Amino acid sequence: MARKTIHSTGGFWLILGALLLAASLRLLFWAAVAAAVHELGHVAAVRALGGRVGSFRLTGVGAVIQPRRERMFSYGEALAGPAASVLLAIGAAAWGRHFGGADAYLLTGVSLALGVFNLLPIGPLDGGRILRAVASRWAGPDAGDRVCGLLTKVLAAGLAALGVWVLGKSGNFTLLLCAGWLLWRREGSR
Repeated sequence: MARKTIHSTGGFWLILGALLLAASLRLLFWAAVAAAVHELGHVAAVRALGGRVGSFRLTGVGAVIQPRRERMFSYGEALAGPAASVLLAIGAAAWGRHFGGADAYLLTGVSLALGVFNLLPIGPLDGGRILRAVASRWAGPDAGDRVCGLLTKVLAAGLAALGVWVLGKSGNFTLLLCAGWLLWRREGSR
């Protein structure tokens, strides 16, 4: 039986350090909870579809789950993370409505933002995986790669422009970091 491995990249530690300097620990805690639930959604889908997780890699803007053996892409696997994020947001909002508390609403916002962000049709994100698969099915693998690559560049450049604007308005640089990572890492695997 093969052992599961967990790895982290330099980008993960760089972003974590920057966020520790720039954000509150309370925000980072709820962001970590939201990210864990998102990734557990992917893991649950892999398992439900008969796969097994072989490795788990933490990167600058997310996690990469690698099944033990390569197999066909599943829309269910790609959509499971955003679906888990939305379900967590709904649950946290209900918690906040019934019991109150700013933490519930913070978790709602962070989880919803994570789920929606991952649906962007940008190469390394869940939405990019879906876009590449759909375009490849309609027009062939090369066309799928070209369409996803071009859209990734355009949307990531738009996020970079928005990130510069947000940085100027609030001093928050996290969107700019995400856009930079997306422009740098345009491949389709997540």
